[in-house]
Amino acid sequence: MPNKNYIKGRNKEYKQVKLLRENGYDIAQRSAGSHSPIDVFAFKRNTRNIKLIQCKPDSMSQKKRDEILLENSWLNNVFRCEFEVI
Repeated sequence: MPNKNYIKGRNKEYKQVKLLRENGYDIAQRSAGSHSPIDVFAFKRNTRNIKLIQCKPDSMSQKKRDEILLENSWLNNVFRCEFEVI
């Protein structure tokens, strides 16, 4: 049985996926078990927007959130996308 923190985090990720789909994102998905900075990713076709989300506990300090944002700021506005069928 998964621990309580895992379950809370997973539920937060599912909630974000649902909200993204309700807000017009064509693809919204958890990146389950990735151990990466990205817990949820989403793509919106009409705006060509890609959203990458790290879900953290609500109790996390703003200072720590800002540190995570800064550490992963390299992910913003730099990628070209390729789609493949293999």
